[in-house]
Amino acid sequence: MKGDDAGARWAEARRLEERALNASGAFQSMIYDGWLLGYRPGPTKRLRCVNPLYTSTLPLPDKVAYCEAFYASVKLPLVFRLLPFSEPPALDEWLESKGWVAFDNTLVLQVSLAGVPAAATPEDAATIVDATEWVGLTARLLDMDPDGLPRVVERTHAYPLPQAGAIIRRDGEVVACGLLKVEGEYAGLFVVNTAKAWRGRGLGRTIVAALLGEARRRGAAKAYLQVTADNTPALAIYAHFGFATAYEYWYRARAAERR
Repeated sequence: MKGDDAGARWAEARRLEERALNASGAFQSMIYDGWLLGYRPGPTKRLRCVNPLYTSTLPLPDKVAYCEAFYASVKLPLVFRLLPFSEPPALDEWLESKGWVAFDNTLVLQVSLAGVPAAATPEDAATIVDATEWVGLTARLLDMDPDGLPRVVERTHAYPLPQAGAIIRRDGEVVACGLLKVEGEYAGLFVVNTAKAWRGRGLGRTIVAALLGEARRRGAAKAYLQVTADNTPALAIYAHFGFATAYEYWYRARAAERR
């Protein structure tokens, strides 16, 4: 790939990263010399890690030392999220040389909604609901901490961009779900999940179809999502709709802090 082509591709990918971080609610963060330092506790690593997205000017040893002190102060492990366009370009190699271990390789997939059939799977088995209502309906399925649930509801209610949830009920219980967030012409799909007892029955595909249909109704032209590279069942679902890899990212941490 020529330099100009690669630059344009990574500029577009960086903008997609910004959308994904916006959709994830990256509100607890600091900017440090082009790096976004997320410090929101919880299982979502990309919200509690260093995202080195923009031009870096300070020496790497100084920057990493600053990050070590910062994450120690907020009582979180120091984790870096590396992308093909991370800044500076030598960061990944430098971290590896210092013993930082790579883990959780993740794919960012994208599809044009113009190429997705309007009725790829029967959407009538899934219900589109308000996103704030969705949080309460899916709390059990997603094993949310009851003490933290009010904060999740509050964050969801305060989110400024269009969003909606999809659920599937069986015998009155929510057994599959997914969340949609729209920014401009892009729609992000998040938290696509099916209860273990109901997997392998096409419910995940039905949820994705419902979310893509809702994205189209809300004026989106493209959809994206993130999935770990070893999640074969999920990749099969997304391939059905034509999702393809736009780029990938991975994490680095010291062995004792890989979490």
